[in-house]
Amino acid sequence: MTDTATNASDVDRARAVLRVATTQPANVHEAAAIAASALTEAYGGEWSIALCDGRRWMDIVGRGASLPELEEGVRVVRVSGPEDTAQDADDARRAIESWIRLVAERDRYRVDLDATTAEAESQSDVAHEILEVRDLEQVLLSIVNRTLVLLDSDICGVLLRDGDVIKMTACVGHRMVETAHLRMQRGQGLAGLVFEQRRHGVVDSYADDRTISADFIPLAGQEDTRSALAVPLLAHDDVIGVLEVWRRRDSVFTETDVRRMIALGSLATIAIENARLYDLQKVTLARLSAAHEAMEHQVALLDRTSRLQNALLRVVLDRTGAFDQIMRTVADEFSCGAAYVRRNGTLEARAGDLGEDDITRVVPAVQGSRTGRAASRHSIGGDRAAWTHPVVSGDQEIGWVVLVGGTESDEAMAAAAAQVAMACALARLEQRAASQARNAAYEQIVWDLVEGPPEHRSAALSRASELGISLHGAHRVVQGGFDNLGDLAREKGWHNAAQEDARRAVLRAVRAGDTARRTRLLSMRGDWIVAIVGTDTTADARETVGALREAATSALPGLRMTWGASSAYTDLLMLPTAYREAVTALDGARRMRPGQFSLYDELGIVRLLLGSGGDNPDLQTFVDDVTGPLREYDRKHDGSLVQTLRAFFDNDCSQRRAADALFIHPKTLSYRLAQISELSSLDLSRHDDRMRADLALRMLQLSEQPGDASF
Repeated sequence: MTDTATNASDVDRARAVLRVATTQPANVHEAAAIAASALTEAYGGEWSIALCDGRRWMDIVGRGASLPELEEGVRVVRVSGPEDTAQDADDARRAIESWIRLVAERDRYRVDLDATTAEAESQSDVAHEILEVRDLEQVLLSIVNRTLVLLDSDICGVLLRDGDVIKMTACVGHRMVETAHLRMQRGQGLAGLVFEQRRHGVVDSYADDRTISADFIPLAGQEDTRSALAVPLLAHDDVIGVLEVWRRRDSVFTETDVRRMIALGSLATIAIENARLYDLQKVTLARLSAAHEAMEHQVALLDRTSRLQNALLRVVLDRTGAFDQIMRTVADEFSCGAAYVRRNGTLEARAGDLGEDDITRVVPAVQGSRTGRAASRHSIGGDRAAWTHPVVSGDQEIGWVVLVGGTESDEAMAAAAAQVAMACALARLEQRAASQARNAAYEQIVWDLVEGPPEHRSAALSRASELGISLHGAHRVVQGGFDNLGDLAREKGWHNAAQEDARRAVLRAVRAGDTARRTRLLSMRGDWIVAIVGTDTTADARETVGALREAATSALPGLRMTWGASSAYTDLLMLPTAYREAVTALDGARRMRPGQFSLYDELGIVRLLLGSGGDNPDLQTFVDDVTGPLREYDRKHDGSLVQTLRAFFDNDCSQRRAADALFIHPKTLSYRLAQISELSSLDLSRHDDRMRADLALRMLQLSEQPGDASF
């Protein structure tokens, strides 16, 4: 009986334990309760069941009992009741532990599955938003909100790269304004460290962490954050930003958290790149649309202005009343008033609805403007406007085109003004070409008259008459020479073409100067300018040559020119003689008054000295006998006896006037004259000795290099 009862009891116990295995508990706590009840039923007493997650034991049924060191698993312990040494009790306990462990694993898998499902759904939603939403700000806001929930955090932010720093672009959950405006350089804070190292970073406790810089620890204290996790946003192997979360509690970010953050960071990177591409696409499309519209506008404008251009070219090529016809053409085509105004403000041509008041208003504004080589718009009262454009010939502005009124757009009017200015410049060039041809003909006449044989001179006079050049009455030949053009060219770094331009500028100034009415013919050859001028008296000649000199030097600052003029001749077949006289006068001026001018009439005895060539040995001996002792004294004593003697003769032997000219006291002059008499054995009170000394000085002056400082 006893064995039968015992066997029956063992069977009941086994059935009680087996019933536990057939149940479907909702969670590990319910499973532990079922297991504890079955064990009590089978073996009596109270049972405690604890679960360890590897860090601590947690009682899930009953009170805690003495448990081993931390080790992940389940412990089933009888804490009260009868002693039972039956082997099946230990077997049942171990079976119950295995069963509860399986239930705990099932629950863990369920939690992980739920979390994975929620994560997948959230990432799917985020991915859907990336595909649907194109606004970068909205996408980033969605990402930080989703990340905040999935990572069970309190603050989340996206910091985007701007050069060598990252700046907070989207942020939620923050308390401090400074958090929303974070700026970090490489290595600063956790985000800066991630930016620098290009891999994720974790801070479990700001208070204990030593891996990040302390730049933002005070802000972390203000936000009450304890831990943080950040991942880099990588696009094309380049860091474009950082995604970071913060928690206001002590916590440990798991590998699952890191994996989720990296996945969300990848989505954020895709969102940023897509949004930027979308923005770029919008900008590109807008630019293309604007370019298309601008092209259509330009095509219409070109079509409109090309008709005007063709009409203007026909006018220029026709050469009949060019400026008047140009103005009439644009006035008819654009229903506006048109005028061409010279540089000096003179109205050259006008057409259409353009009154004197309009010109009066526009010209001062144009003359005072600095618009360069482009059209400009001017208001001239009321709703009326004027468009102006400079007319340029070569490098010189020679006038302006003025268009007033019209129904076309500002751009069309500006383009029309530019085309009309070009047509005027072409017409002016055509006129200038004709003028240059005439000047070339005039220059040939000059050289035929002054250098040609008699038959060439006669033919030249006939051509001059045919060209309307009046050569009646007395005429002189004037020659000017460039003294320092080469020095100016070296100083300014001019090349040969620039030097030639400078010569032509001087020639134009001489031709357009105050003596234009007296200058019959004018030519330039190399560094020489030759003119045939209509002057008779010496006074007229001095005035004319002086004016030529002033006109030449004013055209080129720093230029020095010396001039010489011949005697007056009424027989123009004698102009070769006049030309030789002009050359002689120029030579004398260069020796005695460089940079000034001389008239052949006034050279006196110097003409003979210049004609002798200065190489007669007797004349040279005469000069040395009279002036040699004076020059030797001046050389040894740094004196000025030669200069004093020259000043004495230039002032009609008046000692007072000579002293004033030399800026010395009369007694000093008297002393020097006494020295001169002693050294040269000349008695300056006698006429013969004075004449000898004056002649010797002039010969000395002519034998010296032009521009010698002694004279």
